[in-house]
Amino acid sequence: MPGLVAEVADVLARGGVDLSRLGMAWARVAPSVALVPAFGLRAFPAPARVTLGLALALVVAPGLPGLGASSLVWPVALVVEAARGVPIAIAASAALWAATMAGGLIDDLRGARETSSLPNVESGATPLGALLAMVAAVMFLESGGPARVLAALGRPDLGFSQPLLGALGNVIGGVELALAVATPLIVASMVVETASSLVARAASPAYIQPLLAPLRSLALLAVAALVLERMFELFALMIQSGTR
Repeated sequence: MPGLVAEVADVLARGGVDLSRLGMAWARVAPSVALVPAFGLRAFPAPARVTLGLALALVVAPGLPGLGASSLVWPVALVVEAARGVPIAIAASAALWAATMAGGLIDDLRGARETSSLPNVESGATPLGALLAMVAAVMFLESGGPARVLAALGRPDLGFSQPLLGALGNVIGGVELALAVATPLIVASMVVETASSLVARAASPAYIQPLLAPLRSLALLAVAALVLERMFELFALMIQSGTR
């Protein structure tokens, strides 16, 4: 095995790949591969995620200093580089998690109890949450999100303060976005609940709740369809701002 490792290192060195820089770059990229839903989450087995991380690290590596430029021992240096990458990963994934939250809130309002078992979305996501998460992931990939993430990770002077503030702002913005998207549904839910109560009282003693429940869910889905375009516009704006 040492002979094989040495041979691979020699081949990479002849190809102009500095293994120490590649290691530093992989440590920076690893949090994004692990946290950003658009990069697959549980849909990718561990070897595939490692390979994806190495492929992205090859793009970032040329602009980074190698392990020799650090005064830290190499395990600590790799941990530090991974810590530098965490805020960028959080900032990039905030809009995608917000899409899952918004869909989950809508499903909760209509009384849905189903959960999705798709491996490329958050475990336990509701059906509409999984759908919005996948749409947001497609928007992230199509709008050049990976390129913007790699550009941020590839800065040689990448520090902690600015990425941390950016990640915090994006997390707060994601929660606000999820609530803003769901506000029309909350209002519609209150109206539908009030109307259902009035209808049920007027129909008493007849028991019509089993009839009203599907109509309530249908009304909320209709409101969601009406605000869908605006919802996607907000997600697109947050995706672009979160990966700059």
